Amino acid sequence: MTIITICGAAIVTAVLAVMLRSQSPHSAMLLSVAAGAIIILSLLKNLPDTLSGIQSVLSDGGIDTADIAILLKVMGICFVTEFTCDCVTEAGLLSLSTNISFAGKILVLLTSLPLFQNIISVITTLGS
Repeated sequence: MTIITICGAAIVTAVLAVMLRSQSPHSAMLLSVAAGAIIILSLLKNLPDTLSGIQSVLSDGGIDTADIAILLKVMGICFVTEFTCDCVTEAGLLSLSTNISFAGKILVLLTSLPLFQNIISVITTLGS
């Protein structure tokens, strides 16, 4: 799916949701969430090629595959958290959206702790 197709689908969805919102706000929100999910799911077919490309570039740079896996997990957490926050905000639940965002940040921190340990280890080794 190209960016033109994605933006076109988003604009059509937005127009339909705005027209539908006055009659059925719940249906407008569901339409918006469904369109976002369909767009994201359509992009997943490109995921294996993208991940192998990222892994190739990073491994050529001498980065450990465990570190690459952590980086990819962190990216996934960020994408899912952002999408969820946007959907929840669209539903009018700003407080829940803020909590989800905070939870995502905590998960990113916890997931990336091994990278911090590796960095501290390298710094300690260089300092000796």
